[in-house]
Amino acid sequence: MRYQIWMAVAMTSALALTGCAHNVGSGKPSTVGAVAPVNSAATAGYNGEGVNGQDLNANGPIGGGNSGLTAAELAALPQQLRVHFGFNSESMDAHAQQIATQNAQFMVNHPHVKVRLEGNTDDRGTQEYNLALGERRAETVKQFLEAQGVNAARISTVSFGKDNPLCTSNDAECWAKNRRVDFVYSGGYNG
Repeated sequence: MRYQIWMAVAMTSALALTGCAHNVGSGKPSTVGAVAPVNSAATAGYNGEGVNGQDLNANGPIGGGNSGLTAAELAALPQQLRVHFGFNSESMDAHAQQIATQNAQFMVNHPHVKVRLEGNTDDRGTQEYNLALGERRAETVKQFLEAQGVNAARISTVSFGKDNPLCTSNDAECWAKNRRVDFVYSGGYNG
């Protein structure tokens, strides 16, 4: 009898643990609402690296690289391929909106280009929280691009949470660099 109770408890525990797994970003996207400028200085003081200073094949250490673009598309890429966010925020400030607008215009002008928006956070907070925050940041940028006329079918999102840092120092300047969404482009969209 004791063995049967123990087996029942073990089976119930195994089923409960199996049900806990989930894929952040799967399913229906959450509604973020209008993207309004925030009085945050998250991106105002950080211009990020653009085409002239950025390795286009590695937006982040584990982030993807821009691939399959024609020479004309590569030449027309916006100077800044990432937007930054304030601490614990998925709101885009005016500077982030300016960068996103330039990227949206690039996509409107180049209809065969797709983009993957890679959401990232600094290393503070739990893994689960940071994955969800990175996804909300990527979804905010996606909704902004859609509002600028970019077809949603050309945009995908992924969250790396805190696992894709640009900087590993334990200070405010480094944390600010890691709170970002990277634009990773690829060619060949035929939708």
